[in-house]
Amino acid sequence: MDKISEIINYYSENHSLNFKLLQYPIVKHEKKNEILKDISAMANNPSDEEKFIIIGIKKKKGGDLKFEDIISPVDQASYQQFLDSNIEPQINFEYNVTTYKEHPIAYFK
Repeated sequence: MDKISEIINYYSENHSLNFKLLQYPIVKHEKKNEILKDISAMANNPSDEEKFIIIGIKKKKGGDLKFEDIISPVDQASYQQFLDSNIEPQINFEYNVTTYKEHPIAYFK
């Protein structure tokens, strides 16, 4: 969690970091394919540095944070199955749920 706190506190969005206020939907939804776009873009970035998508937080101008607590998180197996059925080759990732300043958040690494 120290790494996630550091990222939230000191880093801005870039080619290896993205903040998303809401969870990615993987059931019928108009934004269902957004996870495919975001994960494949990060996977195809030639950088060797770790890449993160942090869910439940949006950074506003000036660095203020907006939170949307992750109440019913999607599990990693569901995300993995969705990605595997839509992207080749398989993209390996970690998906974890944690808290930041008492707010439930999640992140992809």
